[in-house]
Amino acid sequence: MDNYWYSSHIFLIFISTITLCYCQIAPYITEPKLAFVIPINSTALTLTWQFADLSVDRSDLIQISIIFYEYYYSYNKTYPSIDYTFTSTNKTITNLTKNFELVNAYYYVCFSSNSSITNVTQYLFVTNCILTRTCLRSNAACPSPSNVLISSTNIQSNSFLISFLWPNDLPYTPVSFTTQLINTNQTGNALSLIQNTTYTNRSYQFTGLQSRMTYTINTSFTYTILNSMTKTNTTILTVITSCSLKLVYTGDFLISFFFVLGDLVYNIFL
Repeated sequence: MDNYWYSSHIFLIFISTITLCYCQIAPYITEPKLAFVIPINSTALTLTWQFADLSVDRSDLIQISIIFYEYYYSYNKTYPSIDYTFTSTNKTITNLTKNFELVNAYYYVCFSSNSSITNVTQYLFVTNCILTRTCLRSNAACPSPSNVLISSTNIQSNSFLISFLWPNDLPYTPVSFTTQLINTNQTGNALSLIQNTTYTNRSYQFTGLQSRMTYTINTSFTYTILNSMTKTNTTILTVITSCSLKLVYTGDFLISFFFVLGDLVYNIFL
């Protein structure tokens, strides 16, 4: 059977936000919030952040550090941090526009803030990282980060494939992939990688199955972010195998039944 992408497609949007917090939280110490990261053209991003209302925030000192990590396929670059220092009465800057050299590249934007009260050991430190990308060269569109597609393909009466379609432009490093039938604990057999300039297809085959049976598959993959943080994504898929070809003879008639994904096709021969 030819490979097709069936309606069991599941789109997985890879991690968009990472938050790290090391804090001793005290009353009236607040953090600036990263509100928006917006691509404004093919080589520029604008960041906007918000401070807490003065009636709430008693922080004497707030420090902000912004780091851009740039990715374009195998190329990557880390830009020097952009730092701001604010006092309790000087919270005037709330946005930043950063220009880059590459077109339609990926960027991890890491926004760190350190809020404290002078001469007191109370402080709040938070880092928030967001994955984004700049617009196309024409600036006619600003696509979101690519998705990984997990799907069931080549479904037959006794076998099927589970495929991970991994966009090559994603700034993640794949570590491992797992596929396992929840029904029987059977693990899929890895097939050879299929690559083109856009995607890498990792397929896992399940064989020796029963026809017209519903199988539940636990799929997961592990990858690294920013060359240090490891994340795992887990998804459950359901696949129904097709029916096998059956021939039935009755008198002068030959009736041929062929089932494909639940659709019955039959021919009667005199």
